[in-house]
Amino acid sequence: MKRFVTEVQRFAPETFYWEQFSDELKTTLSSAAFRADPEVVLFDPLPLTMAAMNRLVGHASRAFILLTNANHERASLSLRENMRIPVWAHETAKPDLEMDVNECFKEGDKLPAGLKAIHIPGSSPSETAYFTPKNGGIVFIGDALVNLDPEKGMEFLPDKYSKDPKQSRESLRKLLKLDFEMMTFAHGQPIVRDAKKCLAALLEGDGSRKFKSAEAE
Repeated sequence: MKRFVTEVQRFAPETFYWEQFSDELKTTLSSAAFRADPEVVLFDPLPLTMAAMNRLVGHASRAFILLTNANHERASLSLRENMRIPVWAHETAKPDLEMDVNECFKEGDKLPAGLKAIHIPGSSPSETAYFTPKNGGIVFIGDALVNLDPEKGMEFLPDKYSKDPKQSRESLRKLLKLDFEMMTFAHGQPIVRDAKKCLAALLEGDGSRKFKSAEAE
């Protein structure tokens, strides 16, 4: 986690992602950011160079970190210490966090950048997705879903890593009440088209789901 990512990719207006491969975990770690001036939100942030950070912050005057679960602190502590960016997490994450976050919230509370929190426990007790209606609707998700293999597309977190796979699948159905085209992941590239249709097909066990991954600018 000490290696700094040098580039962020914009895949939609005011919306970014960046990633790095973890030799320790043997998988790709991904982060996202959403800007709604004057605020910018970083989801599960990996460490960035200052140039990369400046690109995604843009003209925003206030920055926040939102965690999707208690396992994704990543570079949050260093960003808070060095850049004074406050860290927020769902109230169920508090017992499992290594750091004291600045703000704990529950579903329905007002969040930065007009985001909505959806608590989707299962993969972990604190798993939380975030939603904005901007850009056709975007869901920012942590571990419950991954998008690591272009051939397989969106998949459930493997059962061996999930606390309660059945609960996770039932929780994910809450997202189908939202209107969204895009989805970002803590592991894998964003899906920029038909993400809701892809999720619905996955939950129904339809192997013919189609999606379009990010085309960075």
